[in-house]
Amino acid sequence: MPYAIIVNVLIIFERRYFQEEMNEEIYKNTMRKFMHISRLHRSVFEKNVSSLGIHHSQHHLLMYISKCDETPSQKEIAEHFKISPAAVAVSLKKLEKGGFIEKISTEDGRVNKILITERGKEIIEKTHKMFAEIDKQVFSQISENELKTINESLDKILINLEEISEE
Repeated sequence: MPYAIIVNVLIIFERRYFQEEMNEEIYKNTMRKFMHISRLHRSVFEKNVSSLGIHHSQHHLLMYISKCDETPSQKEIAEHFKISPAAVAVSLKKLEKGGFIEKISTEDGRVNKILITERGKEIIEKTHKMFAEIDKQVFSQISENELKTINESLDKILINLEEISEE
């Protein structure tokens, strides 16, 4: 009898061990897919944005400025993107040179208001249409219920990552 108990314990242990290994492999495969999707999405993004004659980092800046109620300062932009104010200044200068924004001096000579030009607004509009089409293509084979399930799972992953990052 004790032999049967030992065999059953070993079988249970083996199943649990195998299950843990299997879960680890699923975790690894899932993370690989997340990273691959992220790289591929970024590549599609950069390719499409560059076709508009603007560098992707400048595009990020232009989109951020367009979403702000008031013109953010260089310092606020730098903090948002976690880059140096000098890097922001270089990007803003390139956006201005490309005709996407216009800097207007305020009463305080140290601060400039940033206005998006008509050319900049056209880029923003084209971008919205472009990415709406890309989103349609990306999710074309996924049902609404599947998309809801994906979103619920991603919400849980985000919560877990936020908890880990706070530790």
